Amino acid sequence: MPDLKEEIEKLKAKIDDNAYRAKKTEAASFQAQRRSDVAAMNRFVAQFLLACHWIYQNILSPAGRFGSIPVRHLFRWYRWLWDKVVYRQDQYKNRLFSKTRAGLFLTATIVFAWFILLPLLGFLFDVGVYLATVRKDEVVYLTNSQEIIPEENVHSIQGCHSLPCTDDNSVYFRIRATMFNEVWSLVQGHGLFYPDFVAAAVPLTISRCTITSYGMRIKFVVRNLDIYPDVLRTECTPLDAEEGPAAPAAN
Repeated sequence: MPDLKEEIEKLKAKIDDNAYRAKKTEAASFQAQRRSDVAAMNRFVAQFLLACHWIYQNILSPAGRFGSIPVRHLFRWYRWLWDKVVYRQDQYKNRLFSKTRAGLFLTATIVFAWFILLPLLGFLFDVGVYLATVRKDEVVYLTNSQEIIPEENVHSIQGCHSLPCTDDNSVYFRIRATMFNEVWSLVQGHGLFYPDFVAAAVPLTISRCTITSYGMRIKFVVRNLDIYPDVLRTECTPLDAEEGPAAPAAN
């Protein structure tokens, strides 16, 4: 009996070892690896969709509801105005749709949006940026004033906050004739805003300048989004002029 029991134990151990080896071989096979990859991909997709659903439910949806409030009111006002303008009454006081009125109203809408609404939104955006980031009478060292977009009268100025100039303290400005810049210049009593004359105040040599500017200066934002701070006023003195004329040599 002990011998028989021992043989049974050995046979059982051999069967378990063979089953383990078979499973190990199957796990290393291509089919098993593919099933594992598919399962991992399915798990990733499910988790990714859950994350997207959380972003939509907790960020995009509340922001969309809040942001759509003025849009809904504007659309209701526009629809009310549409009903008032594009319909005419016949002799029996029946309201009839007029294609001519609708075409003229739509044309007026496009003209209003392009020449008034979009510039006004840009002006309000610049007002917010100015109030949040304005720097008045800031002393910087500027040079290399040049016109980079002639058709839009856009100039650039390079410089730094202190000498010597390094990649850490360097700055890069724009001078543009935007609606906000025009209004600011008029309010400050400088007349119309001419980017050429503002840029011309920066000599070709390194100069100590007192400027008024606004806009973000985060290098990541500046370089990746092409959003540069705007200069509104410049007052520069070249560094060699600050030193004054050389003293006469002693006899």
